[in-house]
Amino acid sequence: MVPGRPKSLKDLLAGSTLSGIAEQAAATDTLTRRVRALLPAEIAPHVLGANVRDTRLVVFVDSAVWAARVRFEIAALRRGLRDSHELEPSAIWVKVRPGFRPA
Repeated sequence: MVPGRPKSLKDLLAGSTLSGIAEQAAATDTLTRRVRALLPAEIAPHVLGANVRDTRLVVFVDSAVWAARVRFEIAALRRGLRDSHELEPSAIWVKVRPGFRPA
């Protein structure tokens, strides 16, 4: 880095708590895409996000109707995650986040 020159955003974020937040957001996005891929095509668009809390997988959906459909698919979802060696959650929780749409 040349003295007197502006720092790049990448340099500013490196080693900061923002860097950790960015990594966590990327991991959450990857997990959400994986969960959607393991679910039937009609359910996947209603999955708003997925996250791991302790050893539990939490899946967020946009309505109670889709939460019920995801709960019906929990065994297949667990099997798909386990078979791909990505994650073996102790439980899978489905939560409703009505009106929430990620950007």
